[in-house]
Amino acid sequence: MREFTFAIEYEPGADPIMDVFIDHPTVVAHSLDGFVTEDRFWRIERISGPQSALDRIEAVRFDDACCGESITAQPCDATRYHDVLERSSNELVLYTYLTDIRGCESVHTLAGKHLPAGLIFETRRRESTHWWRILMRSDRNVGVFYDDLGARLGPGLSFRMGHLRDASGWRQDSFTVSLPEEQEVALRASLEAGYYERPRAATLDEIADDLEIPRSTLSYRLRQAEAQLVRRYAGGDEADRWLE
Repeated sequence: MREFTFAIEYEPGADPIMDVFIDHPTVVAHSLDGFVTEDRFWRIERISGPQSALDRIEAVRFDDACCGESITAQPCDATRYHDVLERSSNELVLYTYLTDIRGCESVHTLAGKHLPAGLIFETRRRESTHWWRILMRSDRNVGVFYDDLGARLGPGLSFRMGHLRDASGWRQDSFTVSLPEEQEVALRASLEAGYYERPRAATLDEIADDLEIPRSTLSYRLRQAEAQLVRRYAGGDEADRWLE
C-alpha cells in the first residue's frame, strides 16, 4: 500500500467550513473518509472547539445551499445526507454521505477519477490548513491527480506537497492515540487508582509502589503520555509531519 500527503491552505472567505477554523483558532477536526468514486463518498468527522463554532459548522453542513467540498468557485451538485452522531458543548461528530455527485471538482471526486478504487482518506483541519493523507493500493496516476488538483484550485486556495511513499502509521484507530506500552500502563494505572480525580484518590508514590517502579519514572511516563494526548487533541503537530 502507498500513501500520498498534501495540504491545502485557505484564505478567509474562500470556503464556508474553513472560515470557521480561521475565525476560531482553537477548533480542530479529524476525519476518516472512504468509498471514494467520482460520484460518491462518505465521511466521519470529529470536530472539537467552542459551542459557537460547532453550531456554525453544523449549520453549514445541513445547508444544501453551501457546498463545503468544492476546491473551485463552482459548488458541487449532489444528493447530501448528514447526521449528528455525537454532540456536546465542545465536540461534534458528523456523518456525511454524498451521492449522485455531478459537476463537482473536489479532492474526493478528482481522486476517484484518477486513483485506483478502494481509497481511504484521513484528514485534519486547523486554522487555515486542511491536511490530507490518502491510502491507496498503488500510486498509479498519482502524478495526474497531483497536476489536476493543483491546476483546479480556485481563488484563495494554495497547495503544499507532502510525500509519496509506502504507507505507515495506520495501525491505530484514527480517532484514538497509540502509546508505548510503558506509558499506557502508567496512564491506565493512574486513571484506575483515581489519580486524575478531584480530589485525587491516590498519589504518585502509591501508584509507583504498585507498579514497582521509581516515582520519577512514573512521573516521566505520565508526562510523556499526557503530551501525546495533548498533541493528538490539538491535531496540528502530527498533521505537519504528514508533509515531511
